[in-house]
Amino acid sequence: MVEFLNRYVSIEKESTYGSEPSGTPIYGEVDDESFAHNFDLLTRQDMSRHTASKSVTGTEYSEGGLNMAVQIDDFTGNVLAAFFPQTSYGSSTHEFNEPTTASHTYNSYTIRVGREQKEHTYTGMVASSLSISASVGEYVMLSADFVGKSESATSALGTATFDGDALDALYFANGSVFFDDGSGSPAGTASAAVKSFSLDVSLNRDTDNAYALGGATYQRAPPSQRREVSGTIEMNQVIYGTQADDTPDYDALIQADGLSMSDGADAPTIILKLLEESDGGNNYLHINLYNVRFEAPSANVSGRDTNTMSVNFIALYDNTVSGADKTMNITMKGGAVGTSAY
Repeated sequence: MVEFLNRYVSIEKESTYGSEPSGTPIYGEVDDESFAHNFDLLTRQDMSRHTASKSVTGTEYSEGGLNMAVQIDDFTGNVLAAFFPQTSYGSSTHEFNEPTTASHTYNSYTIRVGREQKEHTYTGMVASSLSISASVGEYVMLSADFVGKSESATSALGTATFDGDALDALYFANGSVFFDDGSGSPAGTASAAVKSFSLDVSLNRDTDNAYALGGATYQRAPPSQRREVSGTIEMNQVIYGTQADDTPDYDALIQADGLSMSDGADAPTIILKLLEESDGGNNYLHINLYNVRFEAPSANVSGRDTNTMSVNFIALYDNTVSGADKTMNITMKGGAVGTSAY
């Protein structure tokens, strides 16, 4: 149907916050989006009449997100760069790291959405929260939420081109999770017990302090606050006793001090490897966590269900002796990605 030709989401990095760029938009194969213009109403509460008679528009802003299967292309690269502003490129591989100096400022973007009849434009969009999940029987999914300035006027539709359309998205059968508790050699054997893995990153944007007198919408990018990284791991069985592949076991998780994992050096303690089906050696996404603290596990059994286990975790900054001095990073390699840092 012709309507599908006019449905798209594109992203383009801004050089100045809130100023729409005129370069080349990057289009993504997005499942759905929820970007919307919002405003508050200021209504007078005078006692002159039995019903309020005067009202004006208050603060204006845009917010929303997108959901998609993870594909190794420039659209995914730009979304990741919105959360990990220290980017680099070398040996055909992109690296995404957390900011470590004042020069590693978060990018802002113009996001354009084609909705069958018109293009909707949202400027000054900055990353708010990111979720990546991998589950048995599913594509690897990515959700990203943004906040930004009030919506611009609608315009004519653009022509979408997808530079990653030659590749399928990542999916569960080519995903592996590796653990390393620091007690022996680095993680080398994938866990055979992980059924699903989800990771959430929140930048906790301070939208209240993005406003200033003289304007109804954001006058600067909403400052990011403390990063929060958390997730959930679901096992296909309850794990008891120390495992050769360092998979967290129930007894260790419920011990008096709980369980934390750090390699003790600068190597990651949890690695999520997601490979593209046809050429996993050259098209992949790796997520590395360096210092992880687990919550109490959840395990139950019934007349209908097998005994399984799930556990939540938080990822901490690794400031241990000889540690990595980071919480996490992501590496991405693929033939459909650009050759310069995002």
